Amino acid sequence: MLIAFICLFICLYALPGIILAFLQIKHIKLELHKPAILLESEDYKQAGDYAIASLRLDIFTHLFEILTFSLWAVFGLKFLSLWLEHILSGFSSMWQEIALVLAFVIIGSIIELPFAIYKTFFLDKKFGFSKQTPSLFVIDTLKSLVLSVVIGGIIICLLVLIIENIALWWLVGFVALLGVVILANLIYPTLIAPLFNKFTPLNDENLKSRIESLMNSIGFKSNGIFIIDASRRDGRLNAYFGGLGKSKRVVLFDTLLDKISADGLIAILGHELGHFKHKDIFKNIILMACMLFVLFFIVGHLPESLFSTLGLVQNGAGVLLIMLLISPVVGFFFLPIMGYFSRKAEYKADEFGASLSSKNCLANALVRLVNENKSFPSSHPAYIFFYYTHPPLLQRLKALDYDPHH
Repeated sequence: MLIAFICLFICLYALPGIILAFLQIKHIKLELHKPAILLESEDYKQAGDYAIASLRLDIFTHLFEILTFSLWAVFGLKFLSLWLEHILSGFSSMWQEIALVLAFVIIGSIIELPFAIYKTFFLDKKFGFSKQTPSLFVIDTLKSLVLSVVIGGIIICLLVLIIENIALWWLVGFVALLGVVILANLIYPTLIAPLFNKFTPLNDENLKSRIESLMNSIGFKSNGIFIIDASRRDGRLNAYFGGLGKSKRVVLFDTLLDKISADGLIAILGHELGHFKHKDIFKNIILMACMLFVLFFIVGHLPESLFSTLGLVQNGAGVLLIMLLISPVVGFFFLPIMGYFSRKAEYKADEFGASLSSKNCLANALVRLVNENKSFPSSHPAYIFFYYTHPPLLQRLKALDYDPHH
């Protein structure tokens, strides 16, 4: 059973991820031999080189995930469980279980840290994206760790109580975690995001007036328009509407204001408002709910023999540890489903955004984003099917009647 468990992880998650990365690398290398499109020749090559370097890192990450998953499955979970049981022998079983799951999460974060350091300070620095300083990186990492322990501890405690006290725990646990996801969307813009970035109210009255007029035209109410100091960490451009209900806010990256014209910015925000108009946030929550339901259903019907094989007790902690181990597999198979609906939503949002400005204005803004973010404009169909939440830019431009060769 142990071998089968590891093989399922490899065959259903890690190996497909590696194959898709190789297909994408091969595709990009072939495209780099063709004339540049949407980008200047030098930028086109740089975008391709960055994409290939990122994909190679993804391949190495997947190989490392196979190793760590195997080590956890063969002896890691059993060792960690026995060790914590020994050093926390004076505490109740409830606290021991919470500590076990938190320890697993923290160790996982520490294991992944070298990859984050490499990507931030070597890969992204090399290609001129990352502006992180070591001190800022350390502060961000420590803040994330504290949030993981505090918020994660509360969620773990809640789920352990449900698992050990309710017969249909997997169904009640699913509903509880879905509630946490919705709550996170509500509080993230106003309580969590400001812990990492400085939010400054937009002081350009002309632009502010245009954005407010745009929002009012479709009945979008927000608690403010803010500039985020994204340039402290990264040079790429972005903008988004965050939150639900009264916590909704418009967030513009400071990098965006420096690089995109006011008309282009209005076109991009019009696209984002299209998502609000079509209730795409709620549709995404429904899709997320489906994924969580499948995950809880699977873990709720696993044989007891699997727990003993992994050296775990079939209690709250044991259930949550297996859930954390197999969640990447379940998430991977939901990627094409979520991507399909997301890509359809993007076309509709583009159409809506263009109706508020013009097709040409939105298309030019999208091309500007690609140039500034050095995004490679072409991808393998299989890679798009699994990973793309947005249609390839060439297809979006075609839908906007924009000629990329002009």
